[in-house]
Amino acid sequence: MILISLFTLAGIVVFVFLFYKGIDLDKTINLDSKLVGQTRNSIGTYLACCFSITSALLVVYALVQQSIDRKKTEVRNHFFKMLDFHNDLVKQITVPSLEKAKAHIEEGRRAFVVFKIHIKRLLEVVKQSNMSNNFLLSENQVIDAAYMMFFYGLDQKWKGFIIEKLSRYPNHIALVDDVLKRIEADDKYHLERTNQTYLGVYFRNMYNSIKMVDENHYLKIEEKKDLVKILRAQISNPELYVIFFNITSRFGKNWKKNKYIFTYEFIRNIPKGYLDGYEPNDYFPMRYEHEE
Repeated sequence: MILISLFTLAGIVVFVFLFYKGIDLDKTINLDSKLVGQTRNSIGTYLACCFSITSALLVVYALVQQSIDRKKTEVRNHFFKMLDFHNDLVKQITVPSLEKAKAHIEEGRRAFVVFKIHIKRLLEVVKQSNMSNNFLLSENQVIDAAYMMFFYGLDQKWKGFIIEKLSRYPNHIALVDDVLKRIEADDKYHLERTNQTYLGVYFRNMYNSIKMVDENHYLKIEEKKDLVKILRAQISNPELYVIFFNITSRFGKNWKKNKYIFTYEFIRNIPKGYLDGYEPNDYFPMRYEHEE
């Protein structure tokens, strides 16, 4: 609207200038001097009004733009605070070694290597149980069941809890009992323990930071993508492994519903062949970094 006003005003000025010049140069035109004077006064008044309106519109535009810039700054500042919290949280993560023969603690991003191994081993156990007992779980259901066991833990003390979590599947009680027997017989890994303490906060903060950016009405889509890209650049490969199985499980419902994975290409940096036989393009079709 402001540009239209400016162009209209410029057109009027040019027209009037040419009109006046035409009157001066064309000696054959005889006009009433009083009428010409009145016309010039009217045009002058009109132009003055146009200048006033344009000036007012420019002031309003400047104020609106300042408000938008302020809102953008606020959401960026909030996002970076959440990003700082994310990095601080990752640094604070401490998990014991998954191997029974080792007693040391893994910290920070090294903890996600432990999480990665834990998910991989549970996937293997659930697959074996599914095939041996003909539970007829699909590949997606195997992932979901294994990830629930990884996240909430699988121990005799809270067996009822995980049975409830898996109640959507046929033979879920038999599945839990069989997997429990298998991991209790495992003399190498602690596969029964829970991981929700740190990962619950980790994923809530990550999801909410993306949601805050995505739902902002002041940021343009490219500005939103640039912010999320900053978060994406700080995620390690073991984290991407855990994130993939998290969002492929039932925990990824809102990620999929809101299309965050696709809009922001959130897992496009997963290395080729990194998911132990699972192909990310089968679940989240997009152009991955290794394909470029």
